[in-house]
Amino acid sequence: MTLDESKTEDDILDQEHGVSMIIDKKLTTYFKGATVDYIESKHGGGFEIRTAKTADDSGCDSCGGSCS
Repeated sequence: MTLDESKTEDDILDQEHGVSMIIDKKLTTYFKGATVDYIESKHGGGFEIRTAKTADDSGCDSCGGSCS
C-alpha cells in the first residue's frame, strides 16, 4: 500500500467518513467488505486492513483468523 496524490483511469475513488481512498480496479475484490484503520503504537503507525473473512475470525486458519 502506498499513498498517492493522483488517480489514474485504472483506479476507483472511495470516500468513507470524510476520508478518500484510491483503489486499483484489479484489487477491488480483495477490499470488498474490508475495513481500513490507521493504527498508532509505541512502534510507530501504519494501516491495518481487515477483510470480511478475517474480521469474523473464520477466514485465515494459518494465523488464527487475525491476519491483517
